[in-house]
Amino acid sequence: MIKQFYTPNNTECIGRTDSVSIQRAVDKASESGLDTVVIPRYNLRTGKNIWIIDETILLPSCMTIILEGCHMRMADGAVCNMFANSNARTEIGNTPGGEQHDIAIIGRGQAVLDGGEPNGLSEFTSMKDGRPHISQNLTIYLHNVTRFIIEGFTVVDQRWWAMAFMYARSGRVGNLNFRLTRHAIDSKTQWRNQDGIDLRVGCSDIEIYSISGEVGDDMIALTALNGIHFEEKERVEGADTDIHDVIIRDVRGVTNMCAIIRLLCQYGNKIYNITMRDIYDVARPGKESRAQMLLRIGDEGYYRGDESLRAKPGDICNISAENLYTSAMAAIVTAVGVRNFTAKNIHVRGVGGYVWACGHYTVNKSPRIFHPDDYEQHKTERCIAYKSLTTTAENVVIEDVFYEAGDFGAEALFSFSRAALSDVTISRVHNASSLPLLSFADMEDAAGDIKLL
Repeated sequence: MIKQFYTPNNTECIGRTDSVSIQRAVDKASESGLDTVVIPRYNLRTGKNIWIIDETILLPSCMTIILEGCHMRMADGAVCNMFANSNARTEIGNTPGGEQHDIAIIGRGQAVLDGGEPNGLSEFTSMKDGRPHISQNLTIYLHNVTRFIIEGFTVVDQRWWAMAFMYARSGRVGNLNFRLTRHAIDSKTQWRNQDGIDLRVGCSDIEIYSISGEVGDDMIALTALNGIHFEEKERVEGADTDIHDVIIRDVRGVTNMCAIIRLLCQYGNKIYNITMRDIYDVARPGKESRAQMLLRIGDEGYYRGDESLRAKPGDICNISAENLYTSAMAAIVTAVGVRNFTAKNIHVRGVGGYVWACGHYTVNKSPRIFHPDDYEQHKTERCIAYKSLTTTAENVVIEDVFYEAGDFGAEALFSFSRAALSDVTISRVHNASSLPLLSFADMEDAAGDIKLL
């Protein structure tokens, strides 16, 4: 019989550890011209239904890993990724010639990737006392890869982000569930920043779909940053650093902090052509887990105080979001700036707060609040002058809003603070609360260019 794939249970693959066994299967498959390794539920080496990973499994081009109902768990104390492409963190991986292709990790039948116990490596201890960078705690890391598939399994208790992609193109990530058995933000474990999926610089033409479960930070983050260790060490010569042409659909998530979806860029990098639809913040009423924001766009930080590195108006543009359901503190928050942004069919329920907070929405010490019937008069008035207008919103359309939340800290459905508005249209707002429609704070021109329809 012609061999079609290898497994770590093949006699010639079994090694001293589970990581060695799996790596041998990958290497032998590649050497034999095969493109598939199947990791089954049963581990022949140990006689158990679990695989303990203590070294990063490195994947070459043209390699598919099938997780056949298996449970893979990070070894106690191990500092490594579970999977990475073989050129990641190498000199050739930082060059165009080091691009790899056609890598897939596909789960079947309740497959699980488990972070196990904390290993002491966190963003507080990263690169201190002989420890490596926190990126060594990623469950899956793909760098300078085109044509990839990540789908069909559950990630449990990721030690940092569940997965990160850098200069990754033409791929799909979907049918994933995230599960936390501990909310490790205590002083002992300091397991913060438990993101789900992170697209970093240079990612494009990617579909993210059918994502569910609970994370400890952003569920999906598109962050085009430079100038920090991770990006400095992994920069690909001459490669596009923007994030663009990304589709995100069918997300049903819970986070105990931050956002369900986050878009962030600095250092001259851009984010554009992003489409989101059917995004559900499924926070459970009365439970601790409640998102700060469903959709967070932009941020004032991450440029180290150098204004030349700060995101510019228009760096985040051509963004659309449709069918948003949330009880977060804010459905949408924009900071620094967004251009050509459309959001449709927004439902704010339960303990939800703002529909859209533009600018520094926590700075509203004495906001000016008004209802639509005195809007025209208020357009000519001015609020408290602030030293600068830090957030721009240009060509924004918000329509079909259904607000059924109580008064849980928001002073209005739409809040603008230190914002410069241009060609903003808000239409078809169904407000079942007692809150007013709009509020302004710390703005030279309270109303800006807003149309209410």
